[in-house]
Amino acid sequence: MFFYKEYNKSVKVGDKMSELKQFIDQNTNIVLANARIPDDFIIGGMLNQQIQSEAVPFTFSIHAINQEKGINIFGLSKEAFIDYRNFILKQSVNLIPNAIKTSFRDYVDPEPYIRAVAESIFGGPIELVAKADLPSITNMNKQATYNRLMNRFNMVAQSEAQGGMEMRLNNYLCEGLLLKYSGNKDGKEYDILAGADLEGLEFYSPMSNLMGGLGGMLGGLFGKKEEAPRQESNVFGHSKPCDYLEWGSSMRFVMIAPKEIEEEAEKIFIDFVSSYQMDNNLAMQFDQLVLQRAQLSGQQAMQMQMGARQSQMNAQYQQQKLTNMLAQNSSQINAGIMDSWDKKMASQSRMSNNFSEAIRGVNTYQAPDGKTYEASVGADHVYQDKYGDAYEVSGKPLDNEVLSKLNWTEINKK
Repeated sequence: MFFYKEYNKSVKVGDKMSELKQFIDQNTNIVLANARIPDDFIIGGMLNQQIQSEAVPFTFSIHAINQEKGINIFGLSKEAFIDYRNFILKQSVNLIPNAIKTSFRDYVDPEPYIRAVAESIFGGPIELVAKADLPSITNMNKQATYNRLMNRFNMVAQSEAQGGMEMRLNNYLCEGLLLKYSGNKDGKEYDILAGADLEGLEFYSPMSNLMGGLGGMLGGLFGKKEEAPRQESNVFGHSKPCDYLEWGSSMRFVMIAPKEIEEEAEKIFIDFVSSYQMDNNLAMQFDQLVLQRAQLSGQQAMQMQMGARQSQMNAQYQQQKLTNMLAQNSSQINAGIMDSWDKKMASQSRMSNNFSEAIRGVNTYQAPDGKTYEASVGADHVYQDKYGDAYEVSGKPLDNEVLSKLNWTEINKK
């Protein structure tokens, strides 16, 4: 079995030589990629200009088919997903304007991820036979791949910082993995190779404990079921702390061939993978669109932060206004309560005085100077002389002439 042995950079198969070919989109004539493939293969590609995620502005696929021998080779371009682990961040995604729904997906470990690609293309049950490093240019140049991955981290961290959220790197994934499967379809045995240049970034915020605690409280309030705790380890996708992660692959490769020609097909596939490169012009456009998207996201984050600050200022103003209004209302209420209390006490005082007067058989009279007198209830009139003494008179009141001679003044009941 050939699987991943040393091979020549140019593989001769029969009388056919593998040469570097251009894979072109049939609809736009845009060159998508370059790779070595023998001349007896039908090659082509398809460009999908729909954005897949913040890190993937467009996608494409390429193929190389030898119908006579039944060898089918496919290349699928970069895809990236976001898995939010923090409850608050997960809920806030719905508030993001123009959020790319196709970019939200729970993390899948490398082997299940690659297997899913292989099964979807083969269309039948497959069984793992062997595994090895993927001999791609990306995987063979780990430092350049790592640098590109760190550039992505810095881009995301800067965008998050503009939105007021500090993000740090917790772990990263930079690995090329190749898996070999066997499969049976329609009674025929097939050899299947599937590999991917896997990449990923784990992010966490220093405020993650606070957000996580608040998320748990809110989740409990709204009936959110507690998720089973993830196993803590240093393996990407399972390490802690982690608030969210970007994950996916920069390229995926699949080969399907009849079992009887597996060595020939594997040589062609390995040569194809080891020489594959995205077209330089298309790669430049790709990177430019990613940068523009990051700048736009940063601007949106700043606008959201400014809007949040303005909302906070408005909320503080309204709160102060409400506080002042409540204080004013409280003063008015207190004044009203005191006024009512004074009136109530005055009324109770009058009632008490009247009750006391009734018990003692007297009435209280008040002179113009404020002086009060108690007179018998039998008195019809009470008079005050110039010395301040009071006189009780029963019957008719004294006439004015008499009052003038006596220098008396009639006083009234209080």
